[in-house]
Amino acid sequence: MLTDKPAFKQRPFDEDGVSCIACHSIQDVNRRGIGGYVMGEPALLVKEDGTRLLEGVTDQQILDNVNDHRRAMMRPLLKSPEFCGACHKSQVPKELNDYKFLRAFMVADELQMSSFSKESPHPFYVRDRETCNTCHMKPEAAPKFDVSAKNGTIKSHRWAAGNTAIPFYYKFTEQLDAVTKFLESDVMGVDIFAVRRRPVGTDKEEFIAPLNRSSYKIGRGDTLTADVVITNKNLGHSFPPELRDFYEAHIQFTVSEAATGRVLFQSGFIKPDGFLDESAHNYKTYLVMADGTFNDKHHIWKTRVIAQNNQVGSGRSDVARYRFPVPKDAGDALKITAQLRYRRFTKVFSDYAMGKSVDFPVVTMATAEYTMKVGENEAQAPVKGAMPEWRRWNNYGIALFDNRQFALAAEVFARVADLDETYRPMALTNRALALIEIDRWDDASRLIDAALELNPTLARALFQRARIRRQRGQLADAESDIRRVLEAFPRDRLSLQQLGELSKIKRDFAAARDAFERILQIDPEDAGSHYNLMLIYRKLGLNDQARAEAKIFADLKDDPGALPLASEFLRRHPEMKGESVPFHVHDLLKGQPEVASSEDR
Repeated sequence: MLTDKPAFKQRPFDEDGVSCIACHSIQDVNRRGIGGYVMGEPALLVKEDGTRLLEGVTDQQILDNVNDHRRAMMRPLLKSPEFCGACHKSQVPKELNDYKFLRAFMVADELQMSSFSKESPHPFYVRDRETCNTCHMKPEAAPKFDVSAKNGTIKSHRWAAGNTAIPFYYKFTEQLDAVTKFLESDVMGVDIFAVRRRPVGTDKEEFIAPLNRSSYKIGRGDTLTADVVITNKNLGHSFPPELRDFYEAHIQFTVSEAATGRVLFQSGFIKPDGFLDESAHNYKTYLVMADGTFNDKHHIWKTRVIAQNNQVGSGRSDVARYRFPVPKDAGDALKITAQLRYRRFTKVFSDYAMGKSVDFPVVTMATAEYTMKVGENEAQAPVKGAMPEWRRWNNYGIALFDNRQFALAAEVFARVADLDETYRPMALTNRALALIEIDRWDDASRLIDAALELNPTLARALFQRARIRRQRGQLADAESDIRRVLEAFPRDRLSLQQLGELSKIKRDFAAARDAFERILQIDPEDAGSHYNLMLIYRKLGLNDQARAEAKIFADLKDDPGALPLASEFLRRHPEMKGESVPFHVHDLLKGQPEVASSEDR
């Protein structure tokens, strides 16, 4: 029941749970999430003739009829991301909020668009195929005499991911250890990549990167700005996933004296009262209610607009910037530490939900440290197993791109192309992407031509060439490129979208209809496809279908009237306003994020 006053003493749901047979009885899903599945008649054994047996089946019968049990429990659907997406995709429907459709999260779609799915050419890196199962159901040693074991292992059903709260609260030690181990298993990365040095008495900055591979000098009184790159290395979805409004992921950044450990500056720390420092660089969603107040207790039925939705996409990066002076009384060396930390839940929500103060664990997922001398610093040699320089630069370029610093990103991607021959076609495409964003289409075209000369089948470059050709009015050539991409990636929704638009332009409405309907087979709630199908059905004289699509689109589309609500909310919350801007600097003297000027961008 939806309530502002949850009951704390009586928790009958503590005795409930999802049994094996609940998930293993699911026969189909509708790809809309929020429990969009069809359950069949539960069974523990299914005979070859289809007879389903449940009541009265003993453990011994299951052991004696493993094939019948497997037939009852397993089907291809259960190994697909779409199966997991039945719950790991969510929305707030109009029936719940008496307002309109609001997307909550779409982890299954993020995986489908990631490199791990092998269904999209657009990610910055090419990875081996992974599914939800291969990541969250890794093989583990089987108990003795387990007849379902293969090569001495079974698939773990702990689904270790990000939920530290439940095993901590109920003292499920093994589960908490498994979740913590997963969070610490190199799924995310932190790199203190660069420093901008402004010597005392001047406005000129020296850019030093990569920091630990450079020789440079700093002095007392200099102003330093550290660029910390946070990379989603091995997750097939965004970080943090799902309910970012009450999860808490942030960067803890500390500058201390190397010799004494005395903390000089810090940001993103947990305060003595258990709450997070307000100036922390964080990955959160800020929900705003109809009266303009902060919805910090996850009353999703009251949400009207999202004021911020920070995340790091799969295979992508972010950059957190910290400005601080070198103190006059600093020791001979400074130690810089950056940590990505994660807590489920926010202190506000956990205190509210539990009815008392509970300090849920904070997991450090990734750490980077660097010690710089006050004076001369020599370049450090790479250690064995260190990330290659080209990849560090590339992650930095991706972070700049996602922070909308396109000109700087283009410069960085040019360096990447020089550093690694194998990745060069991708790096050239990366640079073209950045230049397209600042309307340098001709320069981008030359880069794409160079990329395709090196790798004529690079679908990512073919897609960008199609965009360039469409912009130039070369529609037939653009369509040819898109169809080549779709031959390799038939479920790429961006290419299907382009094909639909090109078909509309040449008034081939049947082909356009097919393209947009194929997108809806992947994501039934793609607003753009519903809008286009509304127009296309009208052209085809299918007026009933057009009206149905118009109704769906009206519910799915963003409400422009809600945008001022978000703007006013951020104006009244300066501690959140800075985090909502892609490029900002945390001034450790002032303690608040500082939005960059247009010149800095």
